[in-house]
Amino acid sequence: MSWRPSARIVRPGGCATAQLRGMAMHPLLAWPDSNINGGADYSVDFSGLLGPGESVKAFAFDAGSAATLHWTYLSGTTVTAWFRWVQSGATAVTVCVLGSSGATYQAVVSIVVSATPALIAASPPSAPGVDVSAVNDATMSVWFDSLPNSPDPNRRWWNNAKIPTRLDTTT
Repeated sequence: MSWRPSARIVRPGGCATAQLRGMAMHPLLAWPDSNINGGADYSVDFSGLLGPGESVKAFAFDAGSAATLHWTYLSGTTVTAWFRWVQSGATAVTVCVLGSSGATYQAVVSIVVSATPALIAASPPSAPGVDVSAVNDATMSVWFDSLPNSPDPNRRWWNNAKIPTRLDTTT
């Protein structure tokens, strides 16, 4: 799947020029306000904290009792979680990552959740990525056996000498 976070992304790390001068800059990180029963994907891009060539190996989100966590996702240096907010007020979400160097990095992101319920209750979409549980030997065999043995303009795939081949079509 080609999904990647595109909104509600915060980037900890402060101002690069201030860091060069030896000043510690910790800007306030905040996601846009939400409502009770509202929800969405929320991301933190750790590229400003990771060392050169360092990648994210593991991560965790902690919203306490303010939200229900439905899924998490890693895309490069950006970690994402889908939350449904169940408690109103100012809330801090702690996000921690383990870098490939063994160092840990942590960010605290604020959000204000209104006590007014969302007009439409949020329903989490499927988590990004491929549902690997549905792809197994049996399902692939059934799919492969269903392929025609010669190109068919009405189908995108065909069995080309026991190699699944996709027809290039413009539809």
